[in-house]
Amino acid sequence: MEMVGTRRVLLAVCAAIMVLHVVAVGVRTIARPTSGALPDVLALLNAAQERSLASWWTSALLVACCLVATAASLLASGGMARGWVTWAWLVLAVVFAVLSLDEVVSLHERGAEWTASVFETSSLLGRLGWTIPATAILVLSLAVLVPAFRALPSRPRLLILAGLTTSIGGALGMEVVNVLLTDAGARYLWRHTAMAVEEAAEMTGVVIVLLGLLTAVQVRRADRQFTVTYDIAT
Repeated sequence: MEMVGTRRVLLAVCAAIMVLHVVAVGVRTIARPTSGALPDVLALLNAAQERSLASWWTSALLVACCLVATAASLLASGGMARGWVTWAWLVLAVVFAVLSLDEVVSLHERGAEWTASVFETSSLLGRLGWTIPATAILVLSLAVLVPAFRALPSRPRLLILAGLTTSIGGALGMEVVNVLLTDAGARYLWRHTAMAVEEAAEMTGVVIVLLGLLTAVQVRRADRQFTVTYDIAT
């Protein structure tokens, strides 16, 4: 598969979704619609909201990552790369499946409810919401993720790590920034900018992850036929 062309298409879709987000926010700010279909359409295009076009796209990308990682596990098990490598790809497939599920059903929102039940709602920890259980889960999962990543080929490992750092780091980091901006009494424009950066980082990070996976699982077309191979040289 032509990596440059794939990268351009994926990033172009991300850019288009963020442009639609800006348009939706602008229309809502100027027109302030309160009834009819327009508010629903604007909510669908607003990347800062749950169950929006942006969350659907990110979920679709994560499903693609899950499928490619599963393919890598199956291809590796049938070739020269076995054992830990096969297991590592399967672990990543499960991670991407869980992250995709979260985008669809908003599991992190349940985490925010858990935080609110443990800490005082008005406290800083209470306002940090889902970032606390998410960070705890991330730290605990390192016991499995670290050996899994060490078993992967170097090139896809670096790209996948860069993508996950961008996506998860952007989500957690900008959520904290948004809370701090709220505490500082910042204008909604700045808080909304933080939310938009968060969504853009999530999408871009997942694209990088997918491109990293595609360096290991090579899709080629020849004589009107597609072949899928596992590149152990990576």
